[in-house]
Amino acid sequence: MRDVQNRYQGLPPRTPEMLYNIVRKFYRGAVNHYDLIQEKKTDVKRALAEWTGAKEDERQQRQQAVNGALTTLFLEFHFYVTCWLQIEMALYRLAKNDERHARIMEQFRGVLETHVNVRHYLEQPEKCVDAQWEGDPKNRRLPGAERDLYQFGEILFTVDNQSLESLHALYEAIAAVRAESE
Repeated sequence: MRDVQNRYQGLPPRTPEMLYNIVRKFYRGAVNHYDLIQEKKTDVKRALAEWTGAKEDERQQRQQAVNGALTTLFLEFHFYVTCWLQIEMALYRLAKNDERHARIMEQFRGVLETHVNVRHYLEQPEKCVDAQWEGDPKNRRLPGAERDLYQFGEILFTVDNQSLESLHALYEAIAAVRAESE
């Protein structure tokens, strides 16, 4: 898989039709993965509640369960934002030959960059899990899980309805240009 910083280097040539198929495939993949991510968020909240309610001698074991649930969630996030990355790379190539796609890329630049940059961090899910914990060992907290907003570098991120709606809007914009071209 491509690393985020060098994602445009050495891209093989693709026809517009192939690029539209890539967009459609990864759009469907991300949309279909959304419900699973929501289930994994529930698993994190359940593990966090058990950790919070645990006696002192059980907290270490419960923390491992929280970390495991978070790791699984972040692996699911990774799949979702990888779909965004693939769509972004296809759109980049479409934009090189069509100003309408370039305008879409500019219109969605912020949300595309957020998802692609989060993917960079998720290449190391264990580090991402460790970065979520705050406080000393006696007074640890997991504020990201409490509010469903996780820290990836300077980015606060989650896969929520807003992310999904942005994905729908991006796909619809690309599909509209394709329909105009046919």
